[in-house]
Amino acid sequence: MIIDLIFKKYDGRIKLNNPIVCGDNGIPELLREILQKTNGIQETMIHPKTGEQIEIGWIFYSYDEMIRATNYYRNEYGLSGTVFSDDGAGNPYYILDDKIYEYDPIDNESYLKAKTLIDFFT
Repeated sequence: MIIDLIFKKYDGRIKLNNPIVCGDNGIPELLREILQKTNGIQETMIHPKTGEQIEIGWIFYSYDEMIRATNYYRNEYGLSGTVFSDDGAGNPYYILDDKIYEYDPIDNESYLKAKTLIDFFT
């Protein structure tokens, strides 16, 4: 369902990666379910000169990137939750108690972005 919402939100300009099965590792079940369908989702565009489809950024991190980003923000900023994406300008999105937050490392503040992951992608 979330993948369908992302597909719609990005007008089909996404790339799904090969799914993986991962252990808990502190990752919420909802995120693990998505990873079992795709190991990350990338936004794509058509290169204006070649017509080739190219990836331009992560919409939903791969498992490895999720673990790396989560560990970084926990160790450097004491952030709770699991980082699953970012805003493209250095502010991570993370899930905590099923709610979605954006963290601003400059102000050391978290902002509620959505009450659920479904709301976040609609």
